[in-house]
Amino acid sequence: MKYHIVTLGCPKNAVDSEGMDGLLSAEGHQAVTSADEADVIIVNTCSFIAAARAETLGVLQALAERKRPGQRLIAAGCMAQSHPAEVMGVQGVDGTVGTQQWTQIGAVVNQLAQPVIPLTVTQPTHTIPLTPTTNGDQPVSYADWRTTQIRRTRHTPSAYLKISDGCNLRCAFCTIPGFKGDMRSKPVGAVLAEAQELVAQGVREIVLVAQHLTDYGRDLGLRDGLAILLDELCQVTPSDIWIRLMYAYPHGISERLIATMASHPQICHYLDMPLQHAHPATLRRMRRPPDTDRTLRLIAELRSAMPDIAIRSTFIVGYPGETTAEFNALIEFLHTAQLDRVGAFRYSREPGTPAAELPDQVRPHLIERRWHELMRVQQMISRARNQRWVGRTLTVLIEGNGATDDGQPLSVGRSFRDAPEIDGQVFVWGTHPIGSMVLVRVMQATDYDLWGEVAA
Repeated sequence: MKYHIVTLGCPKNAVDSEGMDGLLSAEGHQAVTSADEADVIIVNTCSFIAAARAETLGVLQALAERKRPGQRLIAAGCMAQSHPAEVMGVQGVDGTVGTQQWTQIGAVVNQLAQPVIPLTVTQPTHTIPLTPTTNGDQPVSYADWRTTQIRRTRHTPSAYLKISDGCNLRCAFCTIPGFKGDMRSKPVGAVLAEAQELVAQGVREIVLVAQHLTDYGRDLGLRDGLAILLDELCQVTPSDIWIRLMYAYPHGISERLIATMASHPQICHYLDMPLQHAHPATLRRMRRPPDTDRTLRLIAELRSAMPDIAIRSTFIVGYPGETTAEFNALIEFLHTAQLDRVGAFRYSREPGTPAAELPDQVRPHLIERRWHELMRVQQMISRARNQRWVGRTLTVLIEGNGATDDGQPLSVGRSFRDAPEIDGQVFVWGTHPIGSMVLVRVMQATDYDLWGEVAA
């Protein structure tokens, strides 16, 4: 059968989509580039906040309306797991595959290929044990972790590598543990094998992702598990590739992890560290560690060990009970911390979360005003952080080629400071091979991007 996968949401979903792609391809099914060509369309859904669920339902409805006779539509992933009734309520959706069931996608598609019309795909009621298994329960085995992750649906020099799934934190605003469950770490050996496969394919950047990256290995009995994994990864990968860390919560960042990041050439001096807020009272209501002073000391320690490190974070504005003083403390934190990259979410009241029951819900128009104010402040900080690179050189991973309106050749890529798809870009004069790493002298900085030319 011909299949097409639509991925919504975060990079962790992209990894699962690549896994489904690998499984289906191995069984002889053919990937196609558009939904119109496909016999079966698989939408890997997102359920993070209400806006993500609305987008998911909109995509499903649009695809369902365009279905031709005999074409099937499958909803997979987070919203299929967390809100199956809403998903199956979209007329034209033929079945669901939950987050803990995606390795069964081949069986689902094969069932669709049969002349039997009814399709029943049940939601899982168990978590996936990450141990080798030969029983008929079809959990993910060590071999599955390796073999299903090595294909890439995005033809870029970068690839995501998910090292764990689920989360042990119980933040008051988050729904993820409710349908992902507790954290389950991928064994070190499986991560190493997968990374080596990616390098063999020509990948130049491996982006490590998880719900809670710095908690990696706790369930495997490892202390400083992420540092141990990075040491091992750097032993089996070439010195000229990049390893990037995403979703590293601050309370798991140890002295050993900082030293490990600083000592290996493969590890990008980049850290995505979700903080969510900066006022202790807000953080307590979020059920997050409230020690903002410790966070500032941690940022100083990271910059002492790696002076050029780019630090990214995300924050929530308009959390229930957020006073003017609490919001102003967040703005003051941004001025003090001088983070390179910042993303901000408008608080979304998620049914079933403790935060949804908190008093003093902030009015939507005030949330919107605070969001714009935060982004204006960070825009100025981002420009200043970028300006520090004018006249300096940095290595750029080329991802595409094009031209200006007047025909001047131009390549686009990213530096160690830029995570794929969420941060800025570096525009380089001239045409350079995709996947190559070139040394670029920065000539101009804008709010989020850099411009330069290949250094002599």
